[in-house]
Amino acid sequence: MFSPGDVAGLVLVYAYVSLVVSLAAWARKRNPTCDYRKLIHILVGNIVFLWWVFDDRWTMGLLAALPFVFLLLMATPEFPLKRLTGSFLDEATEQGHGYGLVYYAVSWTLLALFLFDDRMVAGIAIAAMSFGDGLGGLLGKKYGRKKLYRKKTYVGTFGVFLGTATAALAVMAFYTFLSGYLPQLGVPELTPMFALGAAALAGAFVAMVELFSPGEYDNLIVPLSTAALMLLIGL
Repeated sequence: MFSPGDVAGLVLVYAYVSLVVSLAAWARKRNPTCDYRKLIHILVGNIVFLWWVFDDRWTMGLLAALPFVFLLLMATPEFPLKRLTGSFLDEATEQGHGYGLVYYAVSWTLLALFLFDDRMVAGIAIAAMSFGDGLGGLLGKKYGRKKLYRKKTYVGTFGVFLGTATAALAVMAFYTFLSGYLPQLGVPELTPMFALGAAALAGAFVAMVELFSPGEYDNLIVPLSTAALMLLIGL
């Protein structure tokens, strides 16, 4: 039997993902040249503000995250079996790296399963991937002119830093607030100076990791390495 929290969590996650996909489809219809894949990439990150609802790690990991791995895998151009050819997800995967969105879902699944008791850390890791990498990609594509390394620009790299640091602060503030009502979340007490330092460190770290990571694999490397760093500094 599922707990009320798990049922509510599943409903919220699937309803929100459906809303994001619908919004991206609407954006594509209004402006076919928009980067709707990046829109999905960024907006799905808001799930970190929903997954505190879950009571069970297996429900969160295997039912709220893992199914998206298989769904997105079926939409990748390289998938050898029957694909979701012509679907919106098919077009979204073709807009970026082939397995990029699949690795995105894999990271969600791993973090949900292994950091269920450290959801603030997992949330920062996801935020680094969604908001940090996502904002950096948008800013770099629109405003980046001067290259820093390979195809990465100074503007894009600064966007990764800014997006990650800001999102990390938001996640820490949110879960610190929740801990006053839900002590079972196990959120550590954070001083403002420590939170600012952790956010700045996360921003600088993710900016460097994203700069040198192969494009297709940054959706795995960025969140998992960020989670390891946050655990290392005591979050």
